[in-house]
Amino acid sequence: MENKYRLSSNAFNREDDNDKISPKKIYYISVEGNVTEKEYFNGISINRQKIGIDAIIDVHVLGRRRNDTRCMPSDVLELLEEYVELRDNEEDNFFENVPEEIIKKWGKEFIKEFLDENESGKAQNNEEFRTDLLKLGYDISYRKYLRDHANHNDEFGIVIDRDQYTHSEFNMLNCIDYCKKKNYSCYISNPCFEFWLLLHHVDVKNKYANQMNLILENKKISNKHTFVSNEISRIVHHAKGHILFEKNYLPFIDDAINRAKEFESDEIGLVDNVGSNIWKLIEKMRKSNKE
Repeated sequence: MENKYRLSSNAFNREDDNDKISPKKIYYISVEGNVTEKEYFNGISINRQKIGIDAIIDVHVLGRRRNDTRCMPSDVLELLEEYVELRDNEEDNFFENVPEEIIKKWGKEFIKEFLDENESGKAQNNEEFRTDLLKLGYDISYRKYLRDHANHNDEFGIVIDRDQYTHSEFNMLNCIDYCKKKNYSCYISNPCFEFWLLLHHVDVKNKYANQMNLILENKKISNKHTFVSNEISRIVHHAKGHILFEKNYLPFIDDAINRAKEFESDEIGLVDNVGSNIWKLIEKMRKSNKE
């Protein structure tokens, strides 16, 4: 079965709504990396009050399956668009989108009962049907979660790398232009997200003054690392998926913001120049406190 849907999340990663304040505004972002970026922004969400962000303001990384490695700018945008379409429609056009074999196997009445949030019968507890949906990429619980947490003043954005070796200038400029037309924020790090992480720990402007070309080129130096990812790994001693946000990044966010402002931060400028504008998201969230 073809995976029609990409939005997906792991149940054990979802927060218990009974243990948190319900946000009045959420910044929904689709990210290129499914590991490091996700852990970083989840850290922002969990610790937002420590960063000076009101509890009623939050950021949510749109989830996708672990094996979904599609990370071109167009793929990142596609995931965001799937979410925007989800919240724009009161309900999914489920019967139009799922393969006929699913409908034949389970029958429309059973499926309608399953999709009915008010039902609590056998259909709701049918794990085989849930498994068939997950094979499609249709995570019914996560989609309901996203719908239930939609607010009228939410904002949307993407987080992507410049990565000159895989993302062409043409594709980057098209992506930036599309985001502007759709009023999506476009957060770019050149050459990669690890550059933003490096700014938390190093005065890059001075320490790497004679190595800016190496940063911009960001060539692979091993099977695991590029120049920039190797620098952050060497300094902080962590691997992907284990960045230990509260220890390694939370205390240094303002340092990273101030250092990032010394580099390029305009979306178009970031296509050719070293820099990151992720700091704009954090400052925007802080300013939302006063809105």
